[in-house]
Amino acid sequence: MHNPGLRRRPVQKRSIERFERILDACTQLLDEVGLDALTTLEVARRARVPSGTIYQFFDGKPGLLCELALRNLELLLMRLRRRMVEETAVTWPRAAEIVLVETVEMRRTVPGFTVVDFADTRPGGSSFLPTGKVKEGGDMLAERLYHFALNEAGLPPLPDPYRVMRLAIQITAAALQLAFTASPEGDPAMIEQGRRVLRAYFADLSRADEPASAARLPAG
Repeated sequence: MHNPGLRRRPVQKRSIERFERILDACTQLLDEVGLDALTTLEVARRARVPSGTIYQFFDGKPGLLCELALRNLELLLMRLRRRMVEETAVTWPRAAEIVLVETVEMRRTVPGFTVVDFADTRPGGSSFLPTGKVKEGGDMLAERLYHFALNEAGLPPLPDPYRVMRLAIQITAAALQLAFTASPEGDPAMIEQGRRVLRAYFADLSRADEPASAARLPAG
């Protein structure tokens, strides 16, 4: 996945370790001081690297935060791969439930996730990159989840897939926003409501390409 705010992606072990240490320090500070108070100088101090090291990899704070969003997306996909090993005969409704459950767990346990989540990987979410640096109309989160569903989970194609995926993502985001506004750990009842909406939506879509039966047609 491409981060327009990334100047250089490390390849050597020592550089990779510094790179990851910078990202980890950023997530810790996001939870402690929030987005507005976050500075690259403080990130460098927490990561125990010279301040100039951050600019070797990133164009500054925007590129750093975008990289966190991309890392969160990769983490979600990794968690989904682990779940697929445990699941048998996955359906679209069940897959939607699994994505919701894993996203809830990430919100509870992944440092900085409540601030950054998947941000620049989807339109409509918070964008940390300047205007013009994010592909207009692109939705990396929807595309990656749909490709994962087809190519790794073995699910059948959906009608109008990218509109479906984008709407499902927004439904999930809205449910979690309501759930975690009510409680730091997430209101279980609101999370359950989100699960029911997603399951019903994908259950209906799974039947969308079935031919209409005579019983459904209006009387002649």
